[in-house]
Amino acid sequence: MIPLAMALFASLAQGQYFPKSSLDSNGHEFKAAWYSSQLRALQEPSLLALKETPSSESYRFLWLRSFHHPIAIRLEVKPDGSGILTTKVANGAGGFSPGVLSENGSHLLTQERTQAFLSLVDRLNFWNTPNPVNDQKGTDGSQWIIEGVKGGHYHVVDRWSPKSGVVRELGQMLAFDLAKMNIPENEIY
Repeated sequence: MIPLAMALFASLAQGQYFPKSSLDSNGHEFKAAWYSSQLRALQEPSLLALKETPSSESYRFLWLRSFHHPIAIRLEVKPDGSGILTTKVANGAGGFSPGVLSENGSHLLTQERTQAFLSLVDRLNFWNTPNPVNDQKGTDGSQWIIEGVKGGHYHVVDRWSPKSGVVRELGQMLAFDLAKMNIPENEIY
């Protein structure tokens, strides 16, 4: 019976991706449910659960464009300062049904590339960036969500179609500089 209880606990922990009210200060959990369904379709782990392992350091960019495929790019920082970058794409639409995982690839990042990202995290003051922020000014667009876990701490920053700022810079670095994604200019919003 103990292994079943442990499996159930692991399953429940995996199911919670975001702390309560971290995406909406009014306590509505619409975004948490939406983003979680996309992360499950992308077969992504919970970074929130990694908070329980203080030695873990990881960052994820979840990019949900209304009419284009959902994308998740995750950087796991290894103890030696290098990293593993995982890029996943589902075949649905970020603003609607997530679909199923259609692309899944990982590659090693050098210490230099990993540290360049971590320096940007520090320079942009990611860990102190306020969230939630009600910045949505329309219906269609995209959600740019950056999550981080480090030293037993978890933080998430969510922005709607950002033109600049912390989320835009970190998302662009993960998607274009590190993952080398080839996205047409008219699909970057």
